[in-house]
Amino acid sequence: MARRAIALALIAAGGIAASMSHGAAASVPPSVPVINTTIPSDCPIPTAPRATFVGSLVAADRRTARFEVRQLRGGNLEGFTADGLVDVDFGDDVRFLEIDVEYIVAAALDDETNRLFSKVRDPEPLFGGNQVIGIEERNLDCPELEDAVRTLTLDGRSVESGVLAPLADDSRGLLRAVALPFAWVFGGLVGLAIVANGVRALVGRSRRRQAARAASARARKSATAKSRPSA
Repeated sequence: MARRAIALALIAAGGIAASMSHGAAASVPPSVPVINTTIPSDCPIPTAPRATFVGSLVAADRRTARFEVRQLRGGNLEGFTADGLVDVDFGDDVRFLEIDVEYIVAAALDDETNRLFSKVRDPEPLFGGNQVIGIEERNLDCPELEDAVRTLTLDGRSVESGVLAPLADDSRGLLRAVALPFAWVFGGLVGLAIVANGVRALVGRSRRRQAARAASARARKSATAKSRPSA
């Protein structure tokens, strides 16, 4: 009797499990493709941001920007903020940021320096990217993954990083950038012309003096010859 009860219990449990597995399988539409997210080990994987926040740039030096955190949108900044301020390393890209302007900053942690970093521009691929010797020989099919560690404008656009971007809102600076090289070149040409004219004047003056001295010497010789009595 006990064995029969155990057998009935096992059959019932098996039926429940089968119905659950059938329901789960039926809940997945057969038309949904299975996406393979496996990335080959030799493919580069972008660094994941530690935190994403809206911050207003309050100060900057040659490499680091200091933001006042206005809104934390993801991750955490624990251990990196003081009085609502956070420092983020940008390297040379810091010159494209403007004081008192708000940005969406996605910052990652540098394990070597233990400091947060971000960037404005995409890093240029070294030696032509996949053209490096040995990369193509492995026939890797690497997915194109966007680097999320970037700093954007509030409307999600890329920060302007052109050659004249730091002068875009500085008309006087832009005028200086255009006018100063021209002024230096023009001034240099004028200076060279003045020096050349001065050299020519000195050379001409020297030649005239030499000619005058020669003429004076010939005149004295002629006068001496005339004053001698004839034999």
